[in-house]
Order: sequence, then structure tokens, then C-alpha cells
Amino acid sequence: MTKEDILKRLTQNFSSAKIDVQDLTGNSNHYSILIISDYFIDMPLIDRHKKIYTIFQNEMTIEIHALQIKTFTYTEWTKKNI
Repeated sequence: MTKEDILKRLTQNFSSAKIDVQDLTGNSNHYSILIISDYFIDMPLIDRHKKIYTIFQNEMTIEIHALQIKTFTYTEWTKKNI
């Protein structure tokens, strides 16, 4: 699964989000994902991560060996980057 495949699938699930995907090793199997979306308002961190893992449930451990996931609402992101 390529970086572009991951970005496309995330964009389909979070249409108004800011999304960044990085291939951490260059081998297309370890990724860092940043998603900034108000979809996450009032959602606990564990549920945010579960949502992402659900999107890639068929690829985990087969095509994707590791996901570093960072999720923020737009308000959380603004506060973090002041």
C-alpha cells in the first residue's frame, strides 16, 4: 500500500480534513499519519485511533506493519501550535 493509497482512503473518510501521510522507512510499510478534523470533536483518543485502524483493517500486518497516528481537531491543532 503506497502513501498515495493511504491518503486517498483517508480523504474519502475525512473529506474536510487536513491530512499528511509520511512513509517512515521508504519501504511502504511504516507510516506516520496526521489528521486534523472536527470529526474528532468530543471523541476520545482511543476511539480516534480505532477509527483509523478500522479503515485499514484488511491491510494491517499484511501490507502496513506500523502506523504512527496523530489526530487533532482544528481547535486542538491551533492551541498546540501557538
